[in-house]
Amino acid sequence: MIATLSTTALSIPAPSVEWNVVLDDPRTLASLLRKRKLLGYGAFGVVYKVSDAAVKIGCVDENEPIIQQWVYETHARALPVWAYQPEVILPRIVTREVCPRHGYPSDLWTPTSVNCHCGEALAILVMPVAETPDMLLLKKSEAEQIWQTVYDAVFNKFSVSLDLHWRNMISLQDRLLVCDFGDTNSKLVELW
Repeated sequence: MIATLSTTALSIPAPSVEWNVVLDDPRTLASLLRKRKLLGYGAFGVVYKVSDAAVKIGCVDENEPIIQQWVYETHARALPVWAYQPEVILPRIVTREVCPRHGYPSDLWTPTSVNCHCGEALAILVMPVAETPDMLLLKKSEAEQIWQTVYDAVFNKFSVSLDLHWRNMISLQDRLLVCDFGDTNSKLVELW
């Protein structure tokens, strides 16, 4: 039996910042990033709260925002993509924080297993801010059904196998969502 997902749309207000314009303006972006707040990090990037947005910086393949937006539009189980650019000029302090060698540590890497990205232009994906679901209240069966359905849909549509685990579940408006639509088989990952 194939599980179905509700496609009831999320009611998300428009961002207060025109992110597509900001990502093209290094000075304005740097000004906004001065007030960044760390939301989380993983093996391939760091997510900050900047203004009213979640800004993921790092190894973000060009297919990730396409897949995420598709899951949002077709299954309402992802955040909408507000902006994406594959190479954005960033303040050096931010690139150092995001650098897998010098920044926030991932237990997947050793200092010699990844490249240094300090000072490089990096990819940015902008979306609404979500919450981490309360794991004690999270219904395991509901989460597993969502994972499996989204996983199958993404695999069938894009031939991408998602990395599904508890850290890749978020919530918005009391609705469980999947996050992190990166493809670990992407050529970009090899450069990380």
